[in-house]
Amino acid sequence: MIKVLSIIATILLFSGCQSSTPVSPSETPTPTQGQTSASGDPSPKFSLTSPDGTTVKFDPSQNPDNEVFLLYFWSYRWDPNVVTFRERTSELHERFAPRGLVVYGIAYDEEPAGLRKYLSQNSLPFEVVVGTDATYRDFKIESIPTGILVDSSGKIAERFSGYYSTEELAEKISPYLPGRTGNSGG
Repeated sequence: MIKVLSIIATILLFSGCQSSTPVSPSETPTPTQGQTSASGDPSPKFSLTSPDGTTVKFDPSQNPDNEVFLLYFWSYRWDPNVVTFRERTSELHERFAPRGLVVYGIAYDEEPAGLRKYLSQNSLPFEVVVGTDATYRDFKIESIPTGILVDSSGKIAERFSGYYSTEELAEKISPYLPGRTGNSGG
């Protein structure tokens, strides 16, 4: 068992993925906007599988309702702050879904059976899908968690890695949802 864990840790280290370190609400992580895909670049599409086996397609160029998308790349198995992810993204979903925000939780390196079990004990109010190597490459994911905000025109508006407070994330998202009714959280 220890040998298997050592191999997995080595693979994660060399694949460029890093687990997050705890961040207190007063610490601010470093924004990644412009460090990988520049703001304004068209968002990649995906066709991924949900934990229950259904296919979920994301194509922001086909967006008749002018929704804004938050794609959150995360892991329940090796991110020690996964509870923070669940709480903050769930709150963002509840706060901004009435204003047109659609959240996708893209689970990193997860087996569907394990993810189903995890979600049965820790439900999330938004769509969860299992990411693939191609997804991480297409979205240029370098660390977990990473959030990508895609505006209503299908372009990458913001990228952020690490754990921001709910209010810091709300400040980043809210400007992309003007003119909508619903709880602004402000």
